Amino acid sequence: MCALMIALISPSVSAQWLQTTGVATLEDGDTETARASAVSDAIKQALLYSGLELSSVQTLTNGVLTQDHLSLQAHGQVQQMQLLEEQQSDGMISVTMQIEVLDNPQQCPEQDFISHFALTRTALDNPQQARYGQIFDVAPAFTKQLYAIMSQTQLAMLPIPYFKEAVDVSPFFTQQFQYDENVLEYIRDKSNSQYVLLSQITDISTGKQLNNDYAFWQDESYNRYFNVEFALFDALSFEKIWQKAYQTQGPWQFEKTARIDVNSGTFWQSQYGRAITALSEKVMFDLNNELRCLPTRGLIQHIDGDQVVVNLGKANGLVMGQQLTLAHSSNLTTYAGKRLPRQVTTLHRVEVNQLYQHSAIATNIGKRPLANIQLNDLVLLSQ
Repeated sequence: MCALMIALISPSVSAQWLQTTGVATLEDGDTETARASAVSDAIKQALLYSGLELSSVQTLTNGVLTQDHLSLQAHGQVQQMQLLEEQQSDGMISVTMQIEVLDNPQQCPEQDFISHFALTRTALDNPQQARYGQIFDVAPAFTKQLYAIMSQTQLAMLPIPYFKEAVDVSPFFTQQFQYDENVLEYIRDKSNSQYVLLSQITDISTGKQLNNDYAFWQDESYNRYFNVEFALFDALSFEKIWQKAYQTQGPWQFEKTARIDVNSGTFWQSQYGRAITALSEKVMFDLNNELRCLPTRGLIQHIDGDQVVVNLGKANGLVMGQQLTLAHSSNLTTYAGKRLPRQVTTLHRVEVNQLYQHSAIATNIGKRPLANIQLNDLVLLSQ
């Protein structure tokens, strides 16, 4: 067993032990780098489970891992860790770790239901900046990479890819809130999602040259920025519920006239590509912490007498016999013409008697008829 040297925190705080396994690819026989990546992966799994911040991982993995011990600087949320086992097989390395993490005081109760969010194609705000390296497809490549990272991790919500159609996202990032709610409604209906995530890359320009002009035998190397902002919307009320901007940078080590394939391993394994990957992981953690406490709600898509069809199913955690509460979605309109969401919960309850992957049929279990229930009214879930 290999103990990890870390700074301890007050033992009086409630904590829990988690056992996780991290894996990484062993490239060019570089065991130390692969082992460090596997440890990072194990820590991320623990932090995702406990709802902690990615800054913990960034601090924790800023250490040196050797065969005998791992020297790490602990962040406030991790109390102690132990490396239980390490294995190498078929070009992969795996580490099993036991990690003691403090209970997150802001963690919401465990949810039995899973909402879906539509992950839309990232927009490129300044395409002229892509000329250097001809990386005009960096936005869709970034979206696919972000989806790959999210889909390989158990999150509080399930990402639904919505890549085929480009979305004009610029109105959604202004301070005037003059975006078209019909766009969100369209994406919601096409993806069967409860939330919509929009994003735009705002800066991929190059900075100062990193090497010396007098070192003529060296290829020119420049620093390149990657700035992106995200906005998350409730697809039922159309409210913006989260927005955040991210910045990173990395050396652009390709030749000046090279045309770079942004979907290649060459790009993503470069220092610039790795910086973007680290940023994507930060986005994933922030988004997961934002989504984990949001409610799962559905819509009524069809009404037939005492039966309703809802757009929630097995994928959302519904089970046979599940009871649902119906609510009216009754928006208010201000003098300025702005719609404000309003939810009016009714006394109607229905019970699921037919269950499918992404939909369910539920029957009225009350004495009141569903005469006043309309299409696109809300379905509320109870734990």
